[in-house]
Amino acid sequence: MRISNYLLIILITFFSACASSEETTKQIQQKEPEVYIFDDVEKVDTSAVELPMPKKVELSVNKPTAEEEQRSVKKFIVQVGAFTSKERAQSFIKENQNKIDFVMSIFFSDQVQLYVVQLPPFAAREEAEKARNTLWQIPNFKDAFIITAE
Repeated sequence: MRISNYLLIILITFFSACASSEETTKQIQQKEPEVYIFDDVEKVDTSAVELPMPKKVELSVNKPTAEEEQRSVKKFIVQVGAFTSKERAQSFIKENQNKIDFVMSIFFSDQVQLYVVQLPPFAAREEAEKARNTLWQIPNFKDAFIITAE
């Protein structure tokens, strides 16, 4: 009788553990990709500040043909932030513009549905890398990265 009780306890434990691991696997598979948003800026009254909005830079997602690739001019853009609202992006620029020599601009990215703060485009990747590496020395710009646009 004792052996059957032990066997019953082992079987119940085994099936409980299997059900738990199946739920964990389902949760891991359903996890959405992470998106990093720079919304850690203190709220500042930006009603008195109106920044001009430059023209939006369209990012190409279609692969160009060989002939188009030779004619196209690539630009390298350093992105320093992404925000859920235009006001937060403006606040970031207002608080940090005096820390760098580059002019920052705000664009709405349809691709990520965020307001992105970027530096003006560079013609050469080396120039963009140099600017990004300089920005990395400032704590508020440690997440700056380069994107390529045509």
